[in-house]
Amino acid sequence: MKIEQAPPTKIEVVLPALHPKQARIVQEARRFNVLACGRRFGKTILGIDVLIDKALDGYPVGWFSPMFPMLIEVWKEIRQLTLPLHSRVSAQEHRIELITGGVIDCWSLQAADSARGRKYARVVIDEAAMVPSLDDAWQAVIRPTLSDYQGDAYFLSTPKGLNFFHQCYARGMDPAQPDWMSWHALTTDNPFISATEVEAARHELPEQIYRQEYLAEFLQNDGAVFRNIDACLIHEPTTPAEHRGHTVVAGVDWGQKNDFTAISVVCQTCKREVALDRFNRIEWAFQRARLVEIIRDWNCTGVIVETNSIGQPNLEALVLENLPVRGFETTGSSKSPLIQSLALCLERAECKWIANETARMELLAYEATISKTTGRVSYSAPDGGHDDTVMARALAWKATLEGGVGHAY
Repeated sequence: MKIEQAPPTKIEVVLPALHPKQARIVQEARRFNVLACGRRFGKTILGIDVLIDKALDGYPVGWFSPMFPMLIEVWKEIRQLTLPLHSRVSAQEHRIELITGGVIDCWSLQAADSARGRKYARVVIDEAAMVPSLDDAWQAVIRPTLSDYQGDAYFLSTPKGLNFFHQCYARGMDPAQPDWMSWHALTTDNPFISATEVEAARHELPEQIYRQEYLAEFLQNDGAVFRNIDACLIHEPTTPAEHRGHTVVAGVDWGQKNDFTAISVVCQTCKREVALDRFNRIEWAFQRARLVEIIRDWNCTGVIVETNSIGQPNLEALVLENLPVRGFETTGSSKSPLIQSLALCLERAECKWIANETARMELLAYEATISKTTGRVSYSAPDGGHDDTVMARALAWKATLEGGVGHAY
């Protein structure tokens, strides 16, 4: 007797349609994705879409919200959208198991440690800028959950100052970090939001609030060191031939592994930065060779290199090549006037700087803190951030002010 099997039942799950900007983000996504967007852009819909899509393929995924009340609304929507595919649902655990084999877990980052030990092929962190100590939650809890599947992540948020979410956004703008990708979206990029309503908000709200909440701008806090940054940026490229006969100088901040080596080249005659190079994970001999090439291409007459740690041996090697280099040791007492000089340069618009987005964000995030015990002011990038281009530019500006004459020693 021949037994015929019934054809498999086709179950359709209808997800919300994405508008064009949302669809573009999904198409361009890399492994670590950061979306800074205005309110009502539709980031939560986007996050739900990419999360469910991965779970339908049979993978475990995780949703992370800053706090429990925000989690509940998303949990209800995900549960409703996936209703035809449920095999098991736990409202207490906020866990949905699908007949595809996929699993959806929803977590509040008020208790981030609860997710330890899980493994996910995709995670979504909603309102990431609102999460206190997001860096700790990401590095100690969430990032390790992606290791088994080499999973991907989406950080979705309206900006809120220059915190760890801003650092993630900066990574996505940095060509040196190809696993990361960032997007910026306005509220008006959502075609379903009335433009007249947004215009009304512009007139009713304080400017800073409107810029953050609707234009999705990262705004500096009270401890910001550098002001007037955008007014000092120059977009037009230039070549060594255009500065032949000019006095050209450079500043170098060394780095390797987690830090970057940055080289800023400034034409003292034109008062503009003519080249900016930034790279890492290269052997010291190659780093020096790259610097030597830049010095000779631009005919630099004065180069100041940082001498902390590996900087001193690098300086000595460059001196042996008869290059116009001298050292600068960064200490608590020497760093303050160096940074203050660059801050004054920007405030007075005394020099134009290349409109490199990574370097711009380093300037934006750079901060001053006052010691509660000594009362002294210290300058640095935020925890987990980089200041390589800031230091290189500060050294290049110092060389500019000192006449562009190098002393090899």
